[in-house]
Amino acid sequence: MSLILVLIINIIIVFIAFVILHSRIRKNSAPSLLEQYTREVERLIVQLNAAVDDVVNVAEDRIQELKETIERAEKLLKNPKLKKLQPSQKKPAARNKASAGKSELGDRGNLVERTRHLLGMGHSKDEIAQILGVSHAEVEFLESLSRK
Repeated sequence: MSLILVLIINIIIVFIAFVILHSRIRKNSAPSLLEQYTREVERLIVQLNAAVDDVVNVAEDRIQELKETIERAEKLLKNPKLKKLQPSQKKPAARNKASAGKSELGDRGNLVERTRHLLGMGHSKDEIAQILGVSHAEVEFLESLSRK
């Protein structure tokens, strides 16, 4: 009788060990890990899609705001009263050499920064030359100074 009891206890212990080991092996098996990685990638894709949607919505809002601003600016430009108030885009008169000494040295840094800013905004060199009232060659020179 004791032999049968010892045999039954051993069978129960082996069965419990088998169940525990089988569950651990199954948990760490390739298909199980693949399922975990697949779920994680799916969660990441959902998060990325949400982030892209947010960025697209912000960009669309900004585009709409810019379109509205452009429309307002065009309406203001069409107003004849405002055209009289706008400064002319003629080049400034040439400076005489006596007054040019200090002002050109002081304006040089300012022109370099303005050139850098206008280039950063996407203006062409011709547009910058017209805005600053300098020649195209001077704009190229100012651009080279802004790189230093």
